[in-house]
Amino acid sequence: MAQPVLVKNLAIGEGQPKIAVPLTAPTLSGLEEALDQLAECPCDLVEWRADCYGPIREPGSWKAPLALFRERIPHLPLLFTIRTAAEGGNLAISTEAYVQLLEEAMDSGAMDLADVELSRGSQVMERLVDRAHRKGIKVVGSCHDFQKTPSREALVRTLCTMQDLGCDLAKYAVMPQTEQDVLTLLAATLEMKEEHPRTPVITMSMGAMGAVTRIGGGRFGSAVTFATAGPASAPGQLPTDLLAQVLPRV
Repeated sequence: MAQPVLVKNLAIGEGQPKIAVPLTAPTLSGLEEALDQLAECPCDLVEWRADCYGPIREPGSWKAPLALFRERIPHLPLLFTIRTAAEGGNLAISTEAYVQLLEEAMDSGAMDLADVELSRGSQVMERLVDRAHRKGIKVVGSCHDFQKTPSREALVRTLCTMQDLGCDLAKYAVMPQTEQDVLTLLAATLEMKEEHPRTPVITMSMGAMGAVTRIGGGRFGSAVTFATAGPASAPGQLPTDLLAQVLPRV
């Protein structure tokens, strides 16, 4: 069984899947409003989808939001994510600019976890993992396929690659075309839990067809489920209130 990843007082990979709420507002005032909503929602950690933030291309634009989160939600672990267009996100950005932005934000020390996309290449992931770990930041390696669900073997191979590259958690989100695709994702998750438990994993099958993985994925080994307290950041996310009813936090 994978050792849990400890972030603040949260043990990710232990007990029920942890509920993460993505914040996607494009302005600082919008993020303030989102934090007001968050106060009424049950969640375990917060993901800032910085690629959704309008000024994110401007140097240092991430500083004010990160300071806001530290002031308003100091008790919640914060995951910093730049989801690029290559992985279904909002920011078309070169690898050089992606690395620079992540490294500058990591150096601030104002986050607890950082998302690093595998599609940027193994060397980039190794470099960013090393930078994050030197700053005491945990890394969520990530991979997204918005078109299909790869084979179970391919899913497992990719998740293991992220483990090999030093990620603290390995995340894979896929799009199902059939019900069998959903079972494939769950089978790969269970295989990681039983045969490759070097790190916790985070998996999900997106869209309405895959919504069951957001509720029941923990049984197969997924450590985090993403839920809404406002606009969804990916297809198929469910409201936090609903998830909290079926995933009581322990």
